[in-house]
Amino acid sequence: MAHSDDRKPAHSSDAPITIAVDAMGGYHSPGEVVSAVARLSKYEPPARPVYFSLVGDEAELTEILLSTSHNPERIHICHAPTSIGMGEPAKTATADKPDSSIAEACRLCADGLADAVVTAGNPGAAVLTAVHTFQRLPGVHRAALASVYPTPRERGEKQDPFSLLLDVGASLRADARDLVTFALMGSAYAQIVSANERPRVALLSNSRENTLGTESVREAYEKLRDDERVHFYGNIEGHDIPRGLVDVIVCEGFVGDVTIKILEGVSEAAFELARSAYREKMAWKLGLKLLSGGLNRIKQLTDFEEYGGAPLLGIDRVMIVAHPHSESRAIENAIKLAIKNVRAELPRVIARALAEKE
Repeated sequence: MAHSDDRKPAHSSDAPITIAVDAMGGYHSPGEVVSAVARLSKYEPPARPVYFSLVGDEAELTEILLSTSHNPERIHICHAPTSIGMGEPAKTATADKPDSSIAEACRLCADGLADAVVTAGNPGAAVLTAVHTFQRLPGVHRAALASVYPTPRERGEKQDPFSLLLDVGASLRADARDLVTFALMGSAYAQIVSANERPRVALLSNSRENTLGTESVREAYEKLRDDERVHFYGNIEGHDIPRGLVDVIVCEGFVGDVTIKILEGVSEAAFELARSAYREKMAWKLGLKLLSGGLNRIKQLTDFEEYGGAPLLGIDRVMIVAHPHSESRAIENAIKLAIKNVRAELPRVIARALAEKE
C-alpha cells in the first residue's frame, strides 16, 4: 500500500470510510479475519462507501484472498512483517515489535489513511499500542474499554437489551477522577449505540451505601452526585449487574475484566446445565423444548459474536478490540461497530461531553 503524507482524515459526512483491520490478531487469524472482510467488501453500504486495509503478512493475505470471493476494489493489503501472539507480554512485545500488524494498523489510522482500527489480537498489546499512537482526548487520564452485556430490560429508542460496563481491562486501576471520566464517556457512548438520550450511570461497589467501598469509589460518588452532565443512579452491587437496573456501570479495569468474564462464564455454564438436564429426564427434556425459543434468544444475546467488540474510549480515533476467540461473524460485527462509530463521530461526541461545564 502506498503511503501519502498529504492525506488527512476525512470529515465530510459522505466521504469514504476506511477500516484498518489487524489481520494477524486473534486465535483464528488470518483466515477468519480475511473471510469477514471479504464478505463485507461485496456489500454496498447505504451511505459512505467503505474500504478495508488488511494489515499483516502480504504473501499470506494475498494467498487467502485469491481463494476467497471478494471485491478487490475495496480491499488493499498493508504489509506488516511481524505480529504479536496472544501469550506474549504486552509491554515487551510492543517494544520488540514496532512493525507488528497492530502497530501498523494504528499508524495508518493516526496518519489519516484509515478512520478506525479493528483487532482481535492480544488485548493488552492493542490497548498499549493505541494509547502510545493516538492522542488522549482533553481531560482523559486513562482510556477505557467498554463492553456490553445483556439484561432483561430494554433501553433507548432502539429497545437495546444491552448495558455497558467500563473499564474492562484497558488498565488495572483507576482513581476517582478516572471513574468520573469513565462515567461521562460511557454515558456519551450509550447515547450513540442505544439511542438513549439520558442513560442511567452507576458505580460498581460492594454496597449501595455511599459511605462504603474503596476510597476512589466513595470520592467518585461525591463528584458524580452533583454532576449534571450525568444521570447518576448511585452505587450498585454485583448481584444488580444482570438485572439491568442501569445503562452504564463504571469500575476500575481489574474489577471490570473479572466481572465481564464471570458474566460470560455464567452464561456458558447455564447452557451446559440445560444440556445435561435435557439428557437426564424426559420431563426436563419436554420442559426445555417448550422453553427452547427463549433459551435461544438468551444464547443469542450472550454470544460475544453478536456484539462484535469493545470500543476503546478516551482516544482521538475509533478503535474496536474484538474477543480473541472471534471467528468470521464476530469480526464482521466488530467492523460494523467500527463503521457505526466512525459515522457517529464517536471521539468528537465524547470530547464534547467531557468539555461541558459541570
